[in-house]
Amino acid sequence: MRAAGLVLSLACATACAAPGARRGGALDAEFARILPRSPVDASAAPGGAGAWRDGRRRLAALRHEVEGAGPRTLRVRLALLEPYTRRLLEARGAIAIAPPATRGHARTAGAASLAPEGALRMILLGPGGTTALDLWARGDRFRFAVPALDLLKRGDASTPRASLRGLPVDFLRWWMLRPAAGTLLWYERSRGTDTFVLRDGDAVIDLRINDRGLLGARRTTWSTADGARRRLLDEEVVIAEGLGCGNVRYAQASTGLLVTVICEAEERDRAPDPRAFVDPDALQAGGDS
Repeated sequence: MRAAGLVLSLACATACAAPGARRGGALDAEFARILPRSPVDASAAPGGAGAWRDGRRRLAALRHEVEGAGPRTLRVRLALLEPYTRRLLEARGAIAIAPPATRGHARTAGAASLAPEGALRMILLGPGGTTALDLWARGDRFRFAVPALDLLKRGDASTPRASLRGLPVDFLRWWMLRPAAGTLLWYERSRGTDTFVLRDGDAVIDLRINDRGLLGARRTTWSTADGARRRLLDEEVVIAEGLGCGNVRYAQASTGLLVTVICEAEERDRAPDPRAFVDPDALQAGGDS
């Protein structure tokens, strides 16, 4: 029953997403409380040249930490609070990560054959051992599958953002592969918390990290189709114990999903099998892209 419920909840993420804009999620109040900051207008100028230089330096250090993690595999346990029945559903699985190659940063041993554009593969199994979710992402391409329901969605850079409403694909790619990416719009340090406002494509990210290493982000995604008025697509919030293997909580405003991910183990000594980052459909057809 748990496996079936988990599958249905994941499948409903797209179909049950709110048709209109919805702001605020289950983690908003906690995000503001444990990672406080002063009100900031992201369109305003940064608070002085010194603060701007300090922000760029701190952001560069954060990016270096992310890039230095290298290819790895996470063993995870997931608990999903179903937004409609309020049932707690559970799954276990693994996430293989190949960070994108970065100019001026040498990739770790064993990474030469992995995707230079960055890739991840996440497979979650329900309690019965069936595949509850299979996500493959490489560069701009992705494949999201719930095999038990014959649900399969594919996309790339040309896929309209509105069609991804309710699917956390963009968020997972951003969080797992490049959580400090984007153009810095604003930086502030207040009450022991660094706040970065970043623009990453159609998303604006409020990224905060405090002196204890607690990290949180609010990612707001907008539709910017040509000739159309900009409209809110989704808001997603993540609160993590830190970068790397740690406990993470995730909330999605459009669906009401609340997910807790517990990292049970991390393997860095051996890079993931390169086949994990091959398009599963191409692999079945004998390809390698």
